[in-house]
Amino acid sequence: MATIEFDELFETLKTGIVGLAKTTVNDYLAQATEEGQNALDGMKADIQQWSLSLAAGDMNTEDLKFLVEGRKEIIEMRGLEQVGIAEIQLDSFKNGIVNLIITTVSKVI
Repeated sequence: MATIEFDELFETLKTGIVGLAKTTVNDYLAQATEEGQNALDGMKADIQQWSLSLAAGDMNTEDLKFLVEGRKEIIEMRGLEQVGIAEIQLDSFKNGIVNLIITTVSKVI
């Protein structure tokens, strides 16, 4: 996967965060968008490596799913927690980020 292709993939993920925030935590759209995109930024190197490994055939989508889901628990959403968002909404948003990464990377490869 060329660098420009990864940049496009990453921008697609960041754009997807906005739509995800609208459907899961719309009352906190700005905060959720910022924190979701920060979470992606924090995982950027991993996402790039996973994308390269998937494209090279070194792993499959099940491996990708396992790796991304393993990162879900360390996705921090302190700002959303501070504004009092319900835990179920926060979990839904985090699950959405995980699914967004898995589906987007899998479709591109």
